[in-house]
Amino acid sequence: MLRWLQKLNRKRILYTLRITGMFALSLVLAMFTTSFAPQMFRETAAEPVDSAPTTELSQPQTEPLTTLPAQTTAPLTETETETSPTSNYKANTNVVVQVATGDREKDEDAGGEKVPDSALSGGSSGGGDTIEQGNPSQSGGTADVHASMYTDYVYADVSRVTGLTTLAGTPFYLNANHTPFSGILKLDGRNVRFNAYGAKASRMGIDVSQWNGNIDWDKVKASGVDYAIIRVGFRGYGTSDPVKPVMQDKNVEQNIRGALAAGLDVGLYFFSQAINVDEALEEAGACVNMARKYNITYPIYFDTEFATSSHTGRADTLSRSKRTDLAVAFCEAVENAGYTAGVYASKTFFYDELQFSRLQNYAIWVAHYTSKETDFKYGYGAWQYSDSGRVDGISGYTDLNIGLYDYAAKTDMQSVGSETVLTDSAGLRAYLAAEQNLARYIADPSETLYNTVSSGIASLPSAGVRTALQKALDDARAQSTEPAATAPAQTQAQALFFRTRAQQH
Repeated sequence: MLRWLQKLNRKRILYTLRITGMFALSLVLAMFTTSFAPQMFRETAAEPVDSAPTTELSQPQTEPLTTLPAQTTAPLTETETETSPTSNYKANTNVVVQVATGDREKDEDAGGEKVPDSALSGGSSGGGDTIEQGNPSQSGGTADVHASMYTDYVYADVSRVTGLTTLAGTPFYLNANHTPFSGILKLDGRNVRFNAYGAKASRMGIDVSQWNGNIDWDKVKASGVDYAIIRVGFRGYGTSDPVKPVMQDKNVEQNIRGALAAGLDVGLYFFSQAINVDEALEEAGACVNMARKYNITYPIYFDTEFATSSHTGRADTLSRSKRTDLAVAFCEAVENAGYTAGVYASKTFFYDELQFSRLQNYAIWVAHYTSKETDFKYGYGAWQYSDSGRVDGISGYTDLNIGLYDYAAKTDMQSVGSETVLTDSAGLRAYLAAEQNLARYIADPSETLYNTVSSGIASLPSAGVRTALQKALDDARAQSTEPAATAPAQTQAQALFFRTRAQQH
């Protein structure tokens, strides 16, 4: 009996041990499942494809085309469109800025001295079409100008006019055969563009820093300058110390205040030596802080170029994709702050050191020193064509720029002069006769006279004038066919309106 009880107890003990062991094993497995396995799964999970970058932009999937055809703007491929950044970069407006001393060695500031570059060698090599020389002093003749009584058009008989002339407040340039000149012309050493109407369609610009000294901005404005791009600052380019502070141009506020007071539009630029996104956002922050203090209507530019001729600057050896990442970060931060952003570089730098397809939606300012028209193959808003220009109010040389886009007015100026009709004496007589006939109809409308006036309008050379005068004629006809009770009063009011307009002109 005792043996039987001992045997039974051993079975119960073994059973209990088995149950306890299984429970312990289940507990261990449960702990592994809830703690270790999820962590393993999380470490191998893919990152969301739309997560915003926190440090730098990702590398593009493909390089842009290297041999794009010469055209105004290079089209994006489907892949390039997908990799174009749409980030939420913010300018670091808490950046610590040191004011430059003016000591080139201490500040590590080259002072605007251009590093040898095939696009900055000057002369006539490497350019496109030859720029014609214009001579304002040889302009001659007087135009017979008449403002339309019924439209916004102005008629000008220019059959005796050559060279530079002002019509209805707009400068035009006429060839020797009295036809409008279209293209870029050099006048008094400055490049000026005239559009298809022969009207001036460009703006004269300069860019300055503390190395231009104290500037008499009233004289600069009087000399014909329309806008100035002013340096906010720079970053040291040496490599001995990996951390380089943001330096502020010691004349930046003096120059901004002077340029604005003289009536110039103002933009800003920063000579970048950023080597990572955080530094690019600091440089953007320094510019945004300055822009918020003043009325900045022109772009804020990321100036990227080699710091030394031996390419030993801290940012000189960046890859194309990395340098473009920094330019994009700067521009996105500037635009997110509410300003127009742009990139400045030489023609060859845009080609060789940047991925242009990722930058073409920003304001492009290209440097190419040539006596010809630049053959830069991409679209641009401004062209720096000389670093040896002379401008009254600035001692020494200064950079000269031609602006093809008016960023303050937000126009490319291609429609300037479109409402001034350049014609000869016979054409002027035809336009004035059409208006006189329209006046006759307004005074005494009839269906026969309507047809005569409409036929005369249809024979005019300018499509725009034909449309505008026909509309005025049709408006007058609609007034004349109102019900009899109201027609006389309305006809009189219409006639009074046109007479008043004619007197104003």
